[in-house]
Amino acid sequence: MAITSVGFERAVTYAELGVLLQHAGAQYSVFGPDAFAVSAGTGDRVLDVQAGRAAGQGILDTSDAVEHLTAAPVASGNRWDLVVLRRDWGAKATTPVLIQGTAAQEIPAGRAAEPGVQDDHPIALVRFSAGNTAAQDIIDLRVWHGDGGCFAKNRMVRDFLTRIGTRVYITDRTYFLRIGATGLPEWVTDSFIFSPVQPAPADVPWSQVP
Repeated sequence: MAITSVGFERAVTYAELGVLLQHAGAQYSVFGPDAFAVSAGTGDRVLDVQAGRAAGQGILDTSDAVEHLTAAPVASGNRWDLVVLRRDWGAKATTPVLIQGTAAQEIPAGRAAEPGVQDDHPIALVRFSAGNTAAQDIIDLRVWHGDGGCFAKNRMVRDFLTRIGTRVYITDRTYFLRIGATGLPEWVTDSFIFSPVQPAPADVPWSQVP
């Protein structure tokens, strides 16, 4: 697989700049429904990462073929590994990488998050279990950016979309990250954005929102 990236300290054409500016309002995004989708591949603990285009931290990436990643063996129980697009400003390259996690269903502590040095763009969280050769669960963590905001498929994206003011539609409601009454960031549903003191419950269906 060859990933062509622009934005790593080289000239950007007007056409490339136009695409980057379309997605400049999002920390991370992929372009189109199949871009960088992760699925179980053929072979022991193999994952397939589909081709496509993505943007993150001012870098535009284009992949022209499927990438195959192989997870480490699981000694016992379950392990959740994170698939990321690793942007490395030193190497001036973006590479799909598997970050080994733990039995906890969460973003691993080993994820890099330093734009300009090395930054990991999450695209999937995958569960492997001892005694099984294929991935048992794949949680899609891709984010799509459009004219009105962002869209994602799983609420876990809120664990790495940490910029105040972020708005993302997930499943059946829109979430907004604001500074709460205690001075700390908090996620609220969109209908509570203009309420200065009452944070929304994390999962209020639209039918129950006044």
